Amino acid sequence: MGGEQVVEFELRPWGVDPQLVRLLGEQGAEEFRALFETYPQPVGVLWALRDTAGSIVDFTFGYGNLAMLAGFRLPAATPDRFTLLEALPRMRGSRALAEYVRVCETGEAWVSEITYDTPFGDGYMLGTFVQRVAKLGDGLFVFLDDVTAQRRMERELQAYANLVAHDLSEPLANVQLLVTLIEQRSDVPPSSQVLDQLRRSAVRARELVDGVLAYARSGELECERVELGRVVADVADDLRPALEAVCAELTVGDLPDVEADPRQLRRVFQNLVTNALRFRSAEPPRIDISAAPDIREWLVTVRDNGVGVPAEHTTRIFGMFARLDAGTDGIGVGLAVCRRIVEAHGGRIWVEPVEGGGSAFRFTLPR
Repeated sequence: MGGEQVVEFELRPWGVDPQLVRLLGEQGAEEFRALFETYPQPVGVLWALRDTAGSIVDFTFGYGNLAMLAGFRLPAATPDRFTLLEALPRMRGSRALAEYVRVCETGEAWVSEITYDTPFGDGYMLGTFVQRVAKLGDGLFVFLDDVTAQRRMERELQAYANLVAHDLSEPLANVQLLVTLIEQRSDVPPSSQVLDQLRRSAVRARELVDGVLAYARSGELECERVELGRVVADVADDLRPALEAVCAELTVGDLPDVEADPRQLRRVFQNLVTNALRFRSAEPPRIDISAAPDIREWLVTVRDNGVGVPAEHTTRIFGMFARLDAGTDGIGVGLAVCRRIVEAHGGRIWVEPVEGGGSAFRFTLPR
């Protein structure tokens, strides 16, 4: 299972777009690119692809600025390899495609908010954006305003509110009730059953508080030069009993040195490997850890042959207190902590399905 092939990504501008030149002229197209090339938010141009009757059936890629290419890991060869629907099949028949066609035909702009967490051609789209789409010739000018951090903060505030309102209040209410029962019968020693319930409620409340503290502190970094191979070796040593208990095979490829917080990265690998053991399939677990370089960052992959993550949950699992299986241990903060640590390092983390079953958790670290 080792040696997984990952499409190498090199950030370089797309070539000259002939249709943009025909529309704006050579000087106009050059000025257009100069204006948006280093713009901090993703900007792109799509051209209508029409059938013999003149109806729009798809769009081709015309231009994407560096923020678009870097944010979605889109190689410069994307326009030559894919149309929009080939790169993003889930868009076929969607409201978004219908709106794209409407804007191109009527000239009326469209503004919406959209969340991506999906493969996109040879790249990967990840994040929440306010999308502004306007007509440009026989095509579209697409401007994306990244609101990922803002929406995540809103969700986390809601998660904290839910924690206090429900998750934390339940064990505390149990503690209060049991203490009241003990007080009412102060002359009789409490039974072992009451003490056990009291203990479990207190432990549950402590777990929730510790989970919130762990999440809050996961963004605090003390960076130094780190050997990722050494970090993973330490994690493997820590988890050796758990690995051997289920006859798990852990394969580690060549890993780079990075500028990072070794303590926090250790938590990332520990959480991901532990999840691979926890959500294993009927076969003995096989876990492969590898890294691939590009011009700006390392792409680290932790791949397993477990039960996998349903497509509709690939975003939710990185949220606070997210648990796909209520029957498993834990409170659901492990992947949220991973996400917070990776993003504090300037990277991104996501999950993709693996052919044949399992998951590939990928995250990036600056080079």
